[in-house]
Amino acid sequence: MLSKRFFIIAIISFSFLFAEAQSLPSDEGERARYSVQIDVKKAYISGICGMLFENGKLKASVVNEFGLSAMDFEYDSRKDKVKIINIIKKLDHWYIKRVLKRDLRILLHNLEQGIYKHENAKYEITYTFQPLQPITEEATDNGNTN
Repeated sequence: MLSKRFFIIAIISFSFLFAEAQSLPSDEGERARYSVQIDVKKAYISGICGMLFENGKLKASVVNEFGLSAMDFEYDSRKDKVKIINIIKKLDHWYIKRVLKRDLRILLHNLEQGIYKHENAKYEITYTFQPLQPITEEATDNGNTN
């Protein structure tokens, strides 16, 4: 009897974890933030990815720890296409952007399902996106009351 209660409580607790999980923005004006790490054979890019759903497209920007923009892209879910708008010079090659577009499309599909990782075995690239807490008015107010 005790194990049955434990099992039921565990299932209910587990469902609350997923209820709090951040999903991709899909309504006009919705935002999301993720901690990002993209690992390749000899290097990595880490930072924060901010996403905004605007004009029917998901717009995203990956910024590194120093505040420099590593990549800006948008995703059109109707066409299921990723478009890279801006990217750092070291990655600005057609063959790298082609791989990134494919991988980001798969990663965005994964994020919709609550899967925060994508591994490209062929090119040994691992993309890890972890949800950050949503920004609230209280957090942006910094305790100032006018």
